[in-house]
This record gives sequence, structure tokens and C-alpha cells, in this order.
Amino acid sequence: MSQIAQTVQHTELRAVSMSKFLRTLRDDLEYVLLMAPAVILFIVFVAYPVVGGIYYSMTDWNGVQMNYKFIGLQNYQTFIHDFYVIVPLRNTFVFAVALTIAQNIASLALAVALESKLRTKNALRVLIFIPVLLSPLIVGYVWNYLFSGPLRDFGLAMNIQTLAHNLLSNPRTALMSATFVGVWRMVGWTMVIYIAALQGIPKELYEAAGMDGAVGWNKFRHITFPLIAPAFTVNMVITMERGFKEFDTMFALTKGGPANATEVISLTIYRESFEYFRAGYGSTMGVILFMIIIVITIIQLYLLRRKEKDVVY
Repeated sequence: MSQIAQTVQHTELRAVSMSKFLRTLRDDLEYVLLMAPAVILFIVFVAYPVVGGIYYSMTDWNGVQMNYKFIGLQNYQTFIHDFYVIVPLRNTFVFAVALTIAQNIASLALAVALESKLRTKNALRVLIFIPVLLSPLIVGYVWNYLFSGPLRDFGLAMNIQTLAHNLLSNPRTALMSATFVGVWRMVGWTMVIYIAALQGIPKELYEAAGMDGAVGWNKFRHITFPLIAPAFTVNMVITMERGFKEFDTMFALTKGGPANATEVISLTIYRESFEYFRAGYGSTMGVILFMIIIVITIIQLYLLRRKEKDVVY
């Protein structure tokens, strides 16, 4: 009897284990099915283009015909010795850094101002955010018209020498003017992130600080900024990344002119691939830009995350 009981008990345990296994398998299958669309989209639109870009960067593909040859690292060697790439790289770094600093200062200032007791703050938020919804190409063409027409005419009428000439046609002012347009277009995006962070700060902290005599800058330094430091990190990273990848607005504004003053690396990649029919070399530039963005993002995250811990509350 004892052997029969043990056999029955063993069978029941096996049945319970099999039931648990099937239940776990069913749950895992549900997770897989839920994730499948996102994974497929990621593979098709992210992973495959990245892998394909790396492969084509090692070929002499002209972007049209498929009878290309595999040439290894020859394109990368050409890039290293390409004197004409220096200006686009320099302009890209200057534009990305200027955009990151200006946009975060402006958006943080706007967020703090619009979190005050303004009656029209909701309407102002909407107005500031509207440019984010516009097409970058449309924004570029509109501002190109404004710089070459109304703003120049206004400068002439008011005797403002800075605006009396088309700022986009002057090599000294073209890149900073393009930076201004970039800030104007996306300042609403980073402002919303800062506003969300500001709304998460308990009001009791400000009241306690006020009782201790803290006002204005001291409140911002010791309460506001430490508590929105994670939002600051996010905005710095995404703004810098966007600055390095800027293409459409710059293309509509200046197409890289005048005298290559606004020629950023994304415009150079476009020309190499679709105007000069050197898609293999253009892919090489794209891969190098991708690596630059990854390295800078890692450095930014490391420094900013460490700075978050060092902020004095």
C-alpha cells in the first residue's frame, strides 16, 4: 500500500509541476506576443538600418546600382584624411553645444516663470509648445523668409544694424541664427519636461525655506534645481543628441551656406549619398556620427549623474 501511495503522490506532484510549467509557459507566451510588434518594428526600422549602414560603409556603393564591391575600411581611411570634413564636424559641435546650452537655459527659465501665479500661463504654455508640432522643414523655410524679408526690413526701418542685413547670409552670424531657430522650435519640448519636474516638488519645502529666510536664488539653488536635476540630465542628453543629428531645419534655412558656415555633418552625409552618389562613403560618415553621439551621450550621463549626487540641498 505504501508503494501505491508513493506512486500516486509522485504522480500528483508531477501533474502539479506540469500544470505550473504550462501556466508559466502560457504567461511567457503572452508576454512574447505583447512584445512581438515592438520587437518587429525595432528590428525593421532600427536594427536593420544600423547593421545595413555599417555594412554599406565598407562598400563602394553609389546608392543606385547594386553591383557594389566590398572594400573593407577604405572609406574610414578616406574619412580620416578628408580635409573637407573638418568644417562640417566643427560646425556640428558648435551648433550642438550652443543649442544645448541656450535651449536648456531658455526652457528652464520659461518653466519657472510659467509655474508662477500667472493668469495666462496655460495659454502661454500652448503658444510656446506650438512650434514643436510644426514640420521642421516648414519652420526652416518660414524663418528663411523672415530673415531675408520682414526682419531685415524692420532693422532698416528702425536703424538696427544687426538686423539690417540678412543674418543667414553672413558667415559670422549664420550658425548662431540657425541655433536661434533650433531653440525656438524645440524650447517648448524641454520646457514641458521641466514643468513636470517642477510640479513634483512639494510646496511645503518652499514654505519651510521661506520661514528660514530663503528667497529667490537661494530657493532655486537649494530646493528647485536639486529636485529637478534628473529632468536636467534628460534634457541635456536629448538636446545634445538632436543638435548632432540636425538636418531638415538647417537644410531649409541655409543648405549649408554661406561659404559652408552652416554645413553640418548631416548635410555632408546627404550630399555624399544623394548628390555625389557616394552612398558607401556617406554611410561611413553616418556610422562615425553614430559613434560620436554614443560616446558623448555616455560621457554626459556619467558626468551629469555624478553631478546629481553632488548637488547641495
